[in-house]
Amino acid sequence: MPDTSQNRRWIFAVLTAVAFPALAFHSTCVAVMGPGTWGSGMKEVSPDFRQLTPHAIEYAREFETDRQAGSKGKREVDTTQPDSIRGRVTWVHRLGGVAVYLTADLANGGRRQRLYVQRADGIQELHLPDGHTVVRPHWVGDRVLYERWNPWALPAAGKLRRYFASWADPSLRPEAALYLSSTGLGQWRYQMPGHSLALAPNGRHLAFLRSGALLAGYYSVHVWRLDDEDATAIISLREHNAMGTRSFSIRWSRDSQALRIIGKTGGFERRGSQQLARKEGISVNLLYLVPEQTLHNLDLGS
Repeated sequence: MPDTSQNRRWIFAVLTAVAFPALAFHSTCVAVMGPGTWGSGMKEVSPDFRQLTPHAIEYAREFETDRQAGSKGKREVDTTQPDSIRGRVTWVHRLGGVAVYLTADLANGGRRQRLYVQRADGIQELHLPDGHTVVRPHWVGDRVLYERWNPWALPAAGKLRRYFASWADPSLRPEAALYLSSTGLGQWRYQMPGHSLALAPNGRHLAFLRSGALLAGYYSVHVWRLDDEDATAIISLREHNAMGTRSFSIRWSRDSQALRIIGKTGGFERRGSQQLARKEGISVNLLYLVPEQTLHNLDLGS
């Protein structure tokens, strides 16, 4: 009769040497490369509300005045498309007499994108890097900035190759990243993780979000001055429901020196109980002053 105890030891040895490490590695890859936050640059920043100053109150009044004026009617957006632009326009951004157009080629099922910049001296088509899905291009300063959607939905072998390569190439890491053109508009450079751009009126300050897929609906809000190497994280907050849509909005002041975050959140902690305790959401009415780098809660007045 076979030695069953010896067989069990052999099976356990195989599991220990092969199956358990493989399972651990697979779980790590799923957490990191699939629904993970690695590479997204997301940060957990708890609110540090400062006392309202007369300067902050002036901005609060400005935002409220603009909100009331905006609620009386919608501004009409000029969707005129120059004849020399090919494809259907899917996005337009205008700033200081410059227009940026993103188009989709209907003849190719909308998959082929084209990017154009219109200035006083004419229209220029910009070369887009192969494999980039471009989102929300903006004219910033004298360059173009766009968001790239870079999902991890790849076959297992390709995902592993990209995972290891991404340690040396940061552009492979985040699911959403920002790319900035050269001043001559001929080259593109990976800048940092980010999405949902909100450009200030001066065209040089930006607010954007970072988020990971594992904890979808949790964001860190960042402010970036175009000449700086990195952006400042000012606060993190959750959605207040599971609808998959952002429950707060971001607005800039007229002079580009203050930022307002208004709407609802399920809490400020990444893994907190506030969302469960208040399913209707927590109202937020926040003011961030860029030069002072201070955050104020306008509802609490402190």
